[in-house]
Amino acid sequence: MNSTRLLLWVLLFVSVGALQAQQSITGTVEDEEGTPLIGASILVEGTSTGTVTDIDGQFTLSLPAEAQALVVSYTGFSTGTVPLTGAPNYVITLTENAATLNEVVVTGYGTQTRRRLTTSIASVNSEDLAGVPVTDFQNALQGRLPGVTISANSGSLGAQTSIRVRGIGSINSDVQPLYVVDGVIIETDAEGLALGGPGTSPLSNINPNDIESIDVLKDAASAAIYGSRGSNGVVLITTKSGNYNAPAKVAVNQYFGVSEPTAQYDLLSGPEYARYWNQARLAGGDTLGSPQLYADPDSEPDANWIDLVTRTGSVAETNVSVQGGTSDLTYFLGGGYRDEKGWTQGTSLQRYSFRLNLEQRFGDKWTVGLNLNPTRTVNNRQNEDNNVASPQTFASLFYPNLDPYDENGDPRGGILATSIGRTQFAGSPLINYLDQEISLTTNQVIANVNASYKPLENLTLATRFGTQFLSLEDFQRSGVLTTDGFGSGGTGFAQQQEVLNYTWNSTALYNFSVNASEFEVLGGIELFRQSENGFFVGGNTFADDRLATLNSAAEITDGGGERTEANFVGYFTRIGYAYDNRLFVNAVARLDGSSRFGSDNYYGFFPALSAAYDFSTALNTPSVSQLKLRSSYGKTGNAGIGNFASRGLVSFGNDYNAVPGFLLSQLANTELTWETATTFDVAVDFGLFNDKITGTLGYYNKVSSDLLFDVPQPLTAGISSGVLTVNAGELKNTGIEFSLRYSVVNTPDFALSFNVNGATVNNTVTDLIDNNNDGDADDIIVNTNQLIREGEAIGSWYLTEYAGVDRENGDALFVNASGEISSSYQQGDARQIVGNPLPDFSGGFGSNLYYKGIDFSFFFQAALGHQLYLSEGRFYATNLSGVYNQRRDQLNSWRPDNQDTNIPEARLRINGSQHSTRYLSDADFLRLRNVQLGYTIDGLNANGASLRLYVSGQNLLTFTDFEGLDPEASGQDVNDVSSGSLFFSRPQSRLFTFGLNLNL
Repeated sequence: MNSTRLLLWVLLFVSVGALQAQQSITGTVEDEEGTPLIGASILVEGTSTGTVTDIDGQFTLSLPAEAQALVVSYTGFSTGTVPLTGAPNYVITLTENAATLNEVVVTGYGTQTRRRLTTSIASVNSEDLAGVPVTDFQNALQGRLPGVTISANSGSLGAQTSIRVRGIGSINSDVQPLYVVDGVIIETDAEGLALGGPGTSPLSNINPNDIESIDVLKDAASAAIYGSRGSNGVVLITTKSGNYNAPAKVAVNQYFGVSEPTAQYDLLSGPEYARYWNQARLAGGDTLGSPQLYADPDSEPDANWIDLVTRTGSVAETNVSVQGGTSDLTYFLGGGYRDEKGWTQGTSLQRYSFRLNLEQRFGDKWTVGLNLNPTRTVNNRQNEDNNVASPQTFASLFYPNLDPYDENGDPRGGILATSIGRTQFAGSPLINYLDQEISLTTNQVIANVNASYKPLENLTLATRFGTQFLSLEDFQRSGVLTTDGFGSGGTGFAQQQEVLNYTWNSTALYNFSVNASEFEVLGGIELFRQSENGFFVGGNTFADDRLATLNSAAEITDGGGERTEANFVGYFTRIGYAYDNRLFVNAVARLDGSSRFGSDNYYGFFPALSAAYDFSTALNTPSVSQLKLRSSYGKTGNAGIGNFASRGLVSFGNDYNAVPGFLLSQLANTELTWETATTFDVAVDFGLFNDKITGTLGYYNKVSSDLLFDVPQPLTAGISSGVLTVNAGELKNTGIEFSLRYSVVNTPDFALSFNVNGATVNNTVTDLIDNNNDGDADDIIVNTNQLIREGEAIGSWYLTEYAGVDRENGDALFVNASGEISSSYQQGDARQIVGNPLPDFSGGFGSNLYYKGIDFSFFFQAALGHQLYLSEGRFYATNLSGVYNQRRDQLNSWRPDNQDTNIPEARLRINGSQHSTRYLSDADFLRLRNVQLGYTIDGLNANGASLRLYVSGQNLLTFTDFEGLDPEASGQDVNDVSSGSLFFSRPQSRLFTFGLNLNL
């Protein structure tokens, strides 16, 4: 009996333990606003026991006996740990991880969270731009966006920046992306006087301190919403704004710095040049009249022209802003001033900027906004790159054995002769900048007013009217002793240009959900009008160099004007679908019309489809917060041609026997239409270990077709230009893109992260026009050194191969058309494709460290697999076959006692500067783009004011085997396929700054 009772008690305790081990709990997982999270993962800590939430965000879970806590995770939210208290029901709130998957990305005519993206969009925010002391915000993006190659074409203040989104997509049309600032399409073409080399960019008028985020639409599915202007990518710039119910915050950002060129050539001194001249004259058997030799080279003057035309540059910038908001109003008010003196003498830039962003709510239905941004930039310049009168060029070429000053200490100019009577160009590097004025004044206003109305909870109607007004005033005045003014009594030139763009769009956005399915439908219309007008006038023969205005010129030598307009209209829609927060589908279509194209093709249709599926929910493991496979396919257009390319045109001012008349100058082509680009994308976005590791790996294939070409016409066509613009040809860009970020640790007192990104680009011309109807595609000769050939990259280098030096006699050797090595130079069939100026790979990597108020960061940019041609080498590295100063390494030229060299013998007047691979240089580089060290003092007052002090370095180190000044330079306009041929392009600045950020 007693044993029976004991057994019953044992069974009772076991049963109770078993019931306790199998306790079941319920709960709800929601975000901070109380919205249920569908598919959230719940795991018992330290076990594999778990479940996911249903469509209402609810779950039921049986707990094992050892359960102490739950681990709850959801894509885009920080993982939470919830202690088990014995309660039967739990309400669990997760916090958004805004820095990763829930990041809001600006898309065309809307926004989207990154976890729901089905397209390829690269983004940076204001934190990425902070502390990078650049004039043009684009320079702060270099190396940070996979698939977006950004290079500064010149070190001149305000110079153009080249942006290539997934390679070059056109041959004769625009290759730059479309820029949209706060919903306003803006003009970005380089402007300025025809002074040689890259011009200036209106984008440099935008204050980087005003920018909140930059989103680059890379694939057709994201850019198709912009239709006929999206084939080169779209750059969406969003400026800063206030927040509702936020106290006023005052920010003061200020920095000061000094700059110097990243590189300069090491040139011969005056005595060295005289000795080298004597050596070359004797070796070449020159028959110049007496005197032919410098009698005493060591006594020759020694002028370092580079030092005379350069200096230590400086920069100072101050930005002040206030932002905040009430329950119905948000505001951002800011102003900035930048004062920069370039390291080239006579150059400076001052920029004044102001910004006002307002948004006002009227009840629950109406919202009205205003964005206003006037700027003024004054750019005092010198002659630009590719111009012999440029300070960089002239100082490198001019005789070093000439005294810069006369016996009175005044700068010398005009025609100067050395002690043996040798002369070169008129002027001198010194007098050119002292007696020359070149200025470009730019006034720009970007503004828009917008309104939205919500007649229903799920329906939003919006409209926006924006404008860009751009006014440019150019002025140039060169004195009688300068290179440009000598022999004409001084010269003057003035130009004024105005651009006025209007953008109006209206959209309707409707979203609704059915069970686990969510729908979003966008429809809209957009009108865009661009008008330009301008004039120029030139004169010479001024009575006195102090007379600066053109009405003082005795002769007006040139003049003209133009007025042009273009109109676009677009109708667009986007339909989005999401299921269970894991499947996402988007369809986009746009119908565009443009006045630029033929009457048979005013309109073009641009569709796209994209989809993504996130497998992380199905995997049900906290170690994988996102594993999204996405793919897209779409079509975009390129409308970057002249306003009258499809029209039949006549030209006036043609006289015959003093009778005025006109000529047919261009044939009409009513079938002319957009260049189009179709792009296929596939990629994986992933987040691991609560987003400690995030990244993307993708592939793209972009085919550009209907390329624009000028087809030569027979003389019997009766047109003066001799060409007809048609659509023909095709090219392809393919590549792989990746980005990876690793957050090693992230606590309030200590944070460390690393990031890396990169992309490959394989550019191939797949189809060219056959003008002579022989069945084979025609090569397009771009210039002496470059061509476009089917099966090769755009602008491939086409050169005779340099084979070194004949050790017996010092002759330069070349590979001829039959493949033999000879001292006889040939072009024609001897030329071969030997590379191209487009990098095969570009990218960057960096790190950010924070510890108890101290922050440190660095970022490197890299470009690999391309070559640049040093046209300048045909002047400074010619073994003195000409009369210009030489680079110091030319002293290692061949001599009977120095036969182991790759530099031919110095021989005066014997051609040693033929176009060949001698002047082609690998341009791979790794550049320390930015490094910063700062310290932040928090809690300066009761309102939480803070002060950050920092030092920063820009372009401090460059690792390269490039033989020129800057492997990043292009030397040409950003739309020129002949880019990469350099003629003394000014290098980038190495900049050291000290700054402060005060937040009140």
